[in-house]
Amino acid sequence: MKRIVLFLAVFALIFGTAAAEKKASATKPSPGVKVVTLPENTKNEDILNAIKKPYKGTVVVIDFWATWCGPCMAAMKSIDPIKEKYLKDKKKVSFVYVTGETSPLADFNKAIPSIKGYHYRLSNAQFKALMSSLGIRGIPSYMIVNKDGSKAYDNIAQGGYPGDDIIIAEVDKALAK
Repeated sequence: MKRIVLFLAVFALIFGTAAAEKKASATKPSPGVKVVTLPENTKNEDILNAIKKPYKGTVVVIDFWATWCGPCMAAMKSIDPIKEKYLKDKKKVSFVYVTGETSPLADFNKAIPSIKGYHYRLSNAQFKALMSSLGIRGIPSYMIVNKDGSKAYDNIAQGGYPGDDIIIAEVDKALAK
């Protein structure tokens, strides 16, 4: 009898945890938040282009971040009013957030509802390949892309949040092109 009770307790624990994890991964994003996935067969050298492609015709602010990165989360709070102004003024600016599996799925799903924009959670291999190909040594790091898909600005060599004034100036410069 004790074995049956123990078996049922272990069974409930295992399947209850799996159901909770499945529910966490199926959390529905808030309005203005879209989770985007790259095809698994995207070649490493094509990752950045695959991320940029859907936003051609808009200026794109790409934020390389992680859920466990305090400076990343603080920078997102700082950029929120900037993002809201561009959205309110109906400017063609897209905000794209790129992280990897070092941001656990449950933490990712918990963080993104308050971060309007397009969210990519890459596989570890994709994220490492992208970071390596761009020379990103730390996060947060930012890239701003012109409407034609060319790079307008990045702070990849320095890393960190460049500041509101720089983000605004570089986005405005890219919008004027």
